[in-house]
Amino acid sequence: MPKYAFTVLVLSMVLPSIAAAQAPQTVTPGAVRLAYFSPQRAFFQSNDGKTAEARLSSLQSQTTREADSRSAKLKALQQELAARSLVLAEEARHEREQEIDRIQLDLRRFMEDAQAEFLGVQRNLENAFLAKLAPAVDTIAKKRGLLFVLNQDSGVLAWADPNLDITADIVAAVDQPTK
Repeated sequence: MPKYAFTVLVLSMVLPSIAAAQAPQTVTPGAVRLAYFSPQRAFFQSNDGKTAEARLSSLQSQTTREADSRSAKLKALQQELAARSLVLAEEARHEREQEIDRIQLDLRRFMEDAQAEFLGVQRNLENAFLAKLAPAVDTIAKKRGLLFVLNQDSGVLAWADPNLDITADIVAAVDQPTK
C-alpha cells in the first residue's frame, strides 16, 4: 500500500506539469526578443525588388527578341543552303557554309554575353538591395528590442510562429526614402 501511495503522489505532482507543457501557448511578439525574416521575400515585396524584377524582365525580353532574330536569320540561311546545295558551285557552297558557321558562332557568343550581362545586372541590383537591407534589419531589431534576428531563407529555421516574422516591417523600412 505505501508503494501505491507513493506512485499516486508522484503522478499527482508530475501530471499537471506535463499537461501544462503540452498546452498550446501563444507567442506575443513583444514578449519574445527573437524574430525572423525572409530576405528573398523582402526583396520581391520591396519597391527595389519590383523595379529590379521589371528591369531584368525587360532585359530578358530584349535579349530573347535579338536572339530570335539572329536564329531566324541563321535558319533562313541554312534552309537556303539546303535547298540550293545541289545547284551551287563548290566554292559558293563553301562560302555559305562558312557564313553559317560564323553566324552560329556569333549567336553563341551573343547568348553567352547576354547571360553574363543579365547575371551582372542581377548581382548589382541584389547588392544594392542588400546595402539597404542591413540597416533596415538593424533599425527594426533596435526598435523592437530584439536580441536575435534569424534568416528564414538560410535553412536553419525549421519552424517559427508567424507572429515573429518581421519581413513586412523590414520591407517598409527598406522602402522608406533615405533622408
